[in-house]
Amino acid sequence: MNVIGDIARLGAKRHPDKIALIMGERALSYGELNAQVNRLAHGLLALGIAPGDRVGLLAENCLEFVVVVLAAAKVGAFLVPYNFRYSVEEIAYVTANAAPRLLFVGPGYEARATEAMGALLPEPRLIELCGAGEGSLAALVRGWAETEPAVAVDPESAAMVIYTSGTTGFPKGVLFSHRAYLANHLAIAFEGDLRGGDVSMVSLPLFHNGGINGMLLPTLLVGATAVITGKGFVATEQLALVARHQVSVVMWVPAMLAMLVNDPRTPSFEVSSLRKIWYGASPISPPVLERARQIFGAGFYQFYGMCEIGMTSVLRPEDHTTRAHNTGREMYCADLRIVDEAGRTVAVGEVGEILSAARPLGMIGYFGNPEATRETLREGWIHTGDLARNEGEGYFTIVDRLKDMIISGGENIYPKEIENQLALHPAVLEAACFGVPDPQWGEAVAAAVVLRPYTRASEDELIAHCAARMAGYKKPKLISFVQELPRNAAGKVLKRVLRAPYWNQLPKEV
Repeated sequence: MNVIGDIARLGAKRHPDKIALIMGERALSYGELNAQVNRLAHGLLALGIAPGDRVGLLAENCLEFVVVVLAAAKVGAFLVPYNFRYSVEEIAYVTANAAPRLLFVGPGYEARATEAMGALLPEPRLIELCGAGEGSLAALVRGWAETEPAVAVDPESAAMVIYTSGTTGFPKGVLFSHRAYLANHLAIAFEGDLRGGDVSMVSLPLFHNGGINGMLLPTLLVGATAVITGKGFVATEQLALVARHQVSVVMWVPAMLAMLVNDPRTPSFEVSSLRKIWYGASPISPPVLERARQIFGAGFYQFYGMCEIGMTSVLRPEDHTTRAHNTGREMYCADLRIVDEAGRTVAVGEVGEILSAARPLGMIGYFGNPEATRETLREGWIHTGDLARNEGEGYFTIVDRLKDMIISGGENIYPKEIENQLALHPAVLEAACFGVPDPQWGEAVAAAVVLRPYTRASEDELIAHCAARMAGYKKPKLISFVQELPRNAAGKVLKRVLRAPYWNQLPKEV
């Protein structure tokens, strides 16, 4: 197995009649999936798509999404998945940057895509993903053979460009090779104990790295069955799918786990088939994790990674008994370092930046952005911008984002520490802490807090709660109460949105 397209080919060869994909009332066997992929691959070749060309995809989760992913891989084109929440401006930005020759568009997104294409030259050809008429995927595959396309794809060539979630501004296109993605898929399957007899559930959007490369493709690689869910996350719907399809492994980000444990109906579902719960993408509050472990009784696996480095560490089920507060330790194929500002490995107990080796799991670079690539990828190491404490024995704990760290009166303050303390208050559902300008100390700690339903808490009460549990300079000086925290598609809190009202009048970039 050398390229992503081989996942479909080998799946059909090894177990053609086994169900590969389920969504709603539809299902595809491995044989049927590969046949559809091959027909589309021939259709792409007929349109002149060649290795190195880009193929865009703007759609919600559907079976056709998977077919496009694998067909593009088989002809050597690299995929450009679009976040379906993008505005017209953002669609235009990504299209101008990636310059796809084709853009497959799902139902409900045609008008937005057409408007975004208006000022772009050359304009990519739009293809309806789920239509039946001319200009649709159905028309494109009509009449083509189900044989394998005769295209030699270089394993080191680009397979996909996934645009970062844009927590600090416009997204950057992260470019990965086939070889690096397959190494990621194998490592995830190995460390997550994913087996051919499993039934996994893809709860994240497929445009998201966690959805496509974190769960779907590892599932297909080992010959398991993937149940794909639709747009939006509803706790009871997820649990009903687990029960209906006897799902054994899921990936639920912390925001999803919080919704599940806070829904009083969750314990009433029969989900004993669920044996492995993967989570990651953002910090999880200790009370949510403990409650989830009590409710589900499954093995919990915390994965750490990002678009640029893939998944590189795991906290396995056996670690959750004694090291639940840790992030994990490097996983199969990964090579991590925690270094100080001079690039020296930090001692046990010290904090430094996580560096991840670019090979075999990391990115080629940022597409069309050599300056950003040089800044992030240096001497074979990807600088993550994540601060972590060396816990010894290979374990580490994420402290915070380097850019999110607050410096008040010369003291380094890590927002996650304060967020964890706020989460212990019985009225607090979730909180996000960030720095705001302070005329005396440079920065002060502010917090945006979401309260649990039918509870109350005052600003003074929460500040006192923190003051009793940490050094005075760390406690919030300002607390605002919000209905919800702004998040991106991965569930990560957009702290730049929270900071902006406080900083946008000052001559300082946030």
